[in-house]
Amino acid sequence: MKVFAWKKRKKRLKNIQVSDIILLSVTVLLAVIILIPFFQIVLSSLKTNAEYYVQPSPVFSKDPQWSRYTYVFVDLSFWRYMLNSIWLAAVGVILNVISSSFIAYGFSRFRFRGKNAVFIVMLLTMFLPAQVCSIPQFLMFNAYGWVDTYFPILVPQLFGSAASILLISQFMRGIPREMDEAARIDGANRFTVWWKIILPQSVAVLIVVAISSFLSSWKDSMGPLIYLRSEELYTIPVALMYFQAPDQNSKLMLFTGIVISMIPTLILYVCLQKWMDKGIYVAELK
Repeated sequence: MKVFAWKKRKKRLKNIQVSDIILLSVTVLLAVIILIPFFQIVLSSLKTNAEYYVQPSPVFSKDPQWSRYTYVFVDLSFWRYMLNSIWLAAVGVILNVISSSFIAYGFSRFRFRGKNAVFIVMLLTMFLPAQVCSIPQFLMFNAYGWVDTYFPILVPQLFGSAASILLISQFMRGIPREMDEAARIDGANRFTVWWKIILPQSVAVLIVVAISSFLSSWKDSMGPLIYLRSEELYTIPVALMYFQAPDQNSKLMLFTGIVISMIPTLILYVCLQKWMDKGIYVAELK
């Protein structure tokens, strides 16, 4: 048995080509380059002021400042900013996924006059910088009395996003129309077809859109900075801006806040990695 296993392992080693070794080496090198800033921020957040500002600065702290995490998270109420960001991102994801999938269903299944022109105009909005629309949107939302609320951030999600609509519609075009026709023969209306037939078939791409929407909302600083005035409504990006004071201790507080803010996204990636990889693969095939 051991001889057979050794021969099988030896045969597998012979099948490894030089190109595979080069590709693996380049992948490991790129992974190390990407992870260096992350570990640098984590290690810097644990240093004392003297250790961080001395030249050359030690890689590891002799006296790790774990209490700084407790101070930032509890005493500086960072937990509240994190809950605001999680709530805002979660609601935004739900609104964006539902609205984008509904609009994509219309583009992928219905035929109407001017459909291609409307679709092209929608795609052109992807090339429009968000800063161009910020002033008109602020004037409009201010007239509605929505400033210092979450409405200016959540309401635009009701209309979906061009990138999400494009991705979902391309995926839905690959779903056989015979399924729609069979459901319609059984008496299902258009909404039922979308809800019970199309959406279950599009779970993979919807998860990709949800993750992308969550990350966009999580790191968004322009919207909350423009519309939010009360400190209890601040999200993590806005809160981190107040850690950038000119004193020495605030920079290490900023590093600590950045590390804490990365924890939910890392958990999300670990939990949904399988679905995300599957969704990207299926979306590419479509």
